[in-house]
Amino acid sequence: MAASKDSFLAQRVYEQIREQIQTGKLSPGTRLVNRKLAGEMGTSMVPIREALNRLTSEGLLEHLPGGGNFVRKLTRKEIIQLYEFRESLETFAAREAARNNQDYQLKHLNRICDDWAGILKTIKATKGQKTTKAMLRRWLDDDFEFHSVIVEAADNPWLAKVAMDLKLMTLVVRNKPEMLSYEAAVTTQEDHIALLNAFTKRDADRAEAVMRKHIRQGVDFIMANQ
Repeated sequence: MAASKDSFLAQRVYEQIREQIQTGKLSPGTRLVNRKLAGEMGTSMVPIREALNRLTSEGLLEHLPGGGNFVRKLTRKEIIQLYEFRESLETFAAREAARNNQDYQLKHLNRICDDWAGILKTIKATKGQKTTKAMLRRWLDDDFEFHSVIVEAADNPWLAKVAMDLKLMTLVVRNKPEMLSYEAAVTTQEDHIALLNAFTKRDADRAEAVMRKHIRQGVDFIMANQ
């Protein structure tokens, strides 16, 4: 019973810390102190350690022996390497998803695109077309879900494990609201709709080309804003 409770709490702590990384509340280089986290989140040390170990294994945190855990801070070289690897994996995923997708997965992708359309409308209506942290969080949640569905549709368990770990890593470099301008959001949405259309037509070549363009645009934008 105690183990089950600790696992539940560890999941909660994991989600809270990941959200804080995603929204920029915990910026790259921030040190996480176990005892302080336990006090803030009202838990024992066990779920804190379990959550931090999981975040470290996913690459969002970096553990320094004798120094503790820090939010991962990627160098420019590491960012480029991350996106190059993502490009290789996710273009393959896009091809396979075009061939293997199921109707329920296409409907899921379509629902996410509809939600993005609502976020775009909200950003456009704000003063100066500025993105808030809440908008960015919702956008990135949808983005993670969209790519998760593509990987699921590819129907390759080996791909699923590696691709989603890499996708998680992008959270540490995309957590500033100013990194999602209205223009960038429009371009991203156009790519997502183009991917959905390619999947619907089972056009593997088109899906691969759009995904390649999408990943390359992403790294170019991030590098320009570092």
